[in-house]
Amino acid sequence: MLTRMTAPLVAGKDNWSVVHALLERAADEYRGEDQFHYRVEFLEELRRVVRTDHERRDVNERIHRARMELADSSTGLRKLLTLEDAARHARNSGLTDALDEVRRTQQKIGRDEMSMDTIRTPVPLPPGYLEAASAAIDAAHSMEHALHFIATTPPTMSDSAALPSGLLSLPTVYINPNGPVVTRTTGSESIGGEGCFFFRQHVFALEVHGLVVEAQLDRVRDRFRPTAEDLVPFFASPEHAPETRMRGLARAFEAFWEGDVDTALALALPRLEGTLRRRLQATDIAVITHAKGETIGQVQQLGSLLDKLDELGFPEPWPLVLRTVLGNVEGQMNLRNNVLHDLVDTPSRHRAALVLQIALAVLFLGEEPPARTGPAGNGTRMPLPWNAAADQRLPFPVPDSRAHHFVTQYADMHELVKDLVVPAGVPEAAATVLSTTRELLRQSYYCYEFSTVAVMHSLIAVEIVLRDRIPDAGKKPLHQLIKQGADAGVLTERQAEYLDYGRKIRNGMAHGKTTHAAMPPAMAVPMVTTSFAIVSELCAAPA
Repeated sequence: MLTRMTAPLVAGKDNWSVVHALLERAADEYRGEDQFHYRVEFLEELRRVVRTDHERRDVNERIHRARMELADSSTGLRKLLTLEDAARHARNSGLTDALDEVRRTQQKIGRDEMSMDTIRTPVPLPPGYLEAASAAIDAAHSMEHALHFIATTPPTMSDSAALPSGLLSLPTVYINPNGPVVTRTTGSESIGGEGCFFFRQHVFALEVHGLVVEAQLDRVRDRFRPTAEDLVPFFASPEHAPETRMRGLARAFEAFWEGDVDTALALALPRLEGTLRRRLQATDIAVITHAKGETIGQVQQLGSLLDKLDELGFPEPWPLVLRTVLGNVEGQMNLRNNVLHDLVDTPSRHRAALVLQIALAVLFLGEEPPARTGPAGNGTRMPLPWNAAADQRLPFPVPDSRAHHFVTQYADMHELVKDLVVPAGVPEAAATVLSTTRELLRQSYYCYEFSTVAVMHSLIAVEIVLRDRIPDAGKKPLHQLIKQGADAGVLTERQAEYLDYGRKIRNGMAHGKTTHAAMPPAMAVPMVTTSFAIVSELCAAPA
């Protein structure tokens, strides 16, 4: 309010001496917490009425100090934005030391101080959606044919993704938390409206398509068990794909199938860019920029190469797909920069699958599909029949695609089982069974059904201890032990109910009534935990 009153006075130089004293007093008055904004306003008004450069610099330094005090009293996003304002002021005012102070303060802010939450919106896929995608791989007559199909099957991209009328578009702040630093601020009237919504629609379509490609690549793994050595000849078949570079791409696929997303992307992204550059060169499209004046010549980087996709003749929607996944325009995924500059945590596996599909597309778009070949022995990788000979060397374990609904890598399985500690004082036989149970849960990352086996196996440990606690147990079946234990007070009602429930499931599997049971690891852990707890309680109870 006071600044509105002083504004007319500041407009006339004759009033400056009077206004100067008033603004000085106001700036000194507003020093308390939650009053820094007012103080900055008064100081900015004061800067307008000072007469010398020395006085102006002094006021600028006071403004800087007020902004830094506001930052010190703030947290999270408010602190970051306040520091951004302080940096802008210091730069515009020529306060070099002040700007360096802001930089040091800002770089000390950790991600944990930013109080940022990830908002997830579950999107159910239509029943059979992924199964239908995998069926196309099942129909392929060779590994090469399956991969060529993936390479040339684009996602469905809307060409009319416009902002629905009446949808509110709010100003948005984009933050790179590695600094942390504000990379851009988008107002509701800028590209953050229809333009950003346009890109977000495409990103959503690609996220769904990535799940399809992930399922298809996993089916290629399951059917053909390709190694890097199997992939290299196929990848190097086009003229623009030298074998020396394709070895890295083949290893990227191998890493993807092993669950190592970081390695897969680190290998695939540079090979993708190099292949695209060689395709442009082969078509006599410029990929170099000559020196001009003080600017040195250079080989064009990915952003410039993406601008030439239409000139290269890639059919729609591939140019849009590549730009959306790899480009860094607002709203695009920017996977290349984010991954190779280590600006994000490990991307999701389906995004890695997208990158691998794009690498295949850059290799094989416009290339003739592989011809159908004869039986194995002619260099084509043929699928292994389910009734293969017993001496067939089994493939190296690869992550089960279903495990990635719960964890991103094998190391994360430790978090699921870390609380499953074998109790002290447990008989050695039961302790061995419990340790095996825990290991089965961990290995369900590679064989999903192991989680169900773990639940069944944990009941063996309970039965071992129960027989030790019940007199004359002998060879009585488990259901009689449970009843006798409950009647004698050895088992609580809760324990008896759990054991009887587990016994029925175990019997169903053992007698062939329940087959192909697959219990998610996250569901199996609580049941195994109960078995661990009952063993501990039985061992701790007086004999």
